[in-house]
Amino acid sequence: MILRLCTSEGEKVGLEDAGKLLISLQEIAWHMGSFLEGQPFSEGGRLKKQILDDYCLLIKSISSGSVVVEVESAVKYGQPEIDNFQKYQPPGPRVITKITDFIASVEGEEGREVDDVVPDHAYRSRLLLDLLNLYPKKPNYALHFEGQGGRSFEMKAANRGRIEGLISQRQRHLGQEVRIGLLADLRVDPEKVMKIERIGEKFQAVYPGDLEARARDLLGHPVKLTGRAERISGSPKIKNFYVDKIEPYESYQLEEFEAGDRIFVPRIPIEVSVEYDEGLWVLSIPYVDAVGYSTDYYEAENQLHDFIDELWTEYALCPEDGLGETGKLLREVLLGLFEVN
Repeated sequence: MILRLCTSEGEKVGLEDAGKLLISLQEIAWHMGSFLEGQPFSEGGRLKKQILDDYCLLIKSISSGSVVVEVESAVKYGQPEIDNFQKYQPPGPRVITKITDFIASVEGEEGREVDDVVPDHAYRSRLLLDLLNLYPKKPNYALHFEGQGGRSFEMKAANRGRIEGLISQRQRHLGQEVRIGLLADLRVDPEKVMKIERIGEKFQAVYPGDLEARARDLLGHPVKLTGRAERISGSPKIKNFYVDKIEPYESYQLEEFEAGDRIFVPRIPIEVSVEYDEGLWVLSIPYVDAVGYSTDYYEAENQLHDFIDELWTEYALCPEDGLGETGKLLREVLLGLFEVN
């Protein structure tokens, strides 16, 4: 990506203005990366370390005159590694493409709608706020943005109104969503409200009376809520969540992940068991004795991935004649579960 911040003839670019521009671009990259990786949205919550690392941007070059900054991904891959990506481009090129698509949709490029580029309402609202910070505020500034495929846009202060219009639309967003978290509190009178926390965004949810008994049974446990989220004024934060269905969140299907310098791609569906016990999240794959545990859900997830990576090093990469019978069996199971690049 190339950014060129220009001012009216005879004026100079403020250092603070240029710095804020770069910070805003990095914020967009991190939030877009989190969306691309399918992470639950958390307003004000911390992003996973893997997201911060994989979608970090670096200044490649700076030119004199108007502030011209060329930006690139901090993560570098050789061609053999790029060829091994099964589903997508590497994180850097993928997020640059998506940011370019997003700006194109906001700028009204034919055939591109903002809702189609980022379907998730919470992430879309967050990214619109990030993008508004990227557009110059001062009328004498103009920002030339060149993204994926040489696509370029002139981002001027006068165009901020288009984004502000998208943000300020007072739409009641009531599309059905699925949210997961810990059912931390339950009120039954006078209002039937439950408090959800510990995974992604903290929020309160209103539930119907016929779900009260079920909710009581699940108090203090991980839950999966299906319902309708209401957000006002384009805010990414949930204002009200109306529960249609509540069920225990006991497992999820493992997806492609990176651990160490390897990428693990499941060959078959793999269920990860989820438990919450005395303040600890415990994520495990019982039939290979892989486990991750922490007070933080995402840290437990990282530990599980690292554990699998250690098993792979110890057993899958070890010659079969160097293992005992149990080790040989585990090696066979691991090779059947994962394709590793």
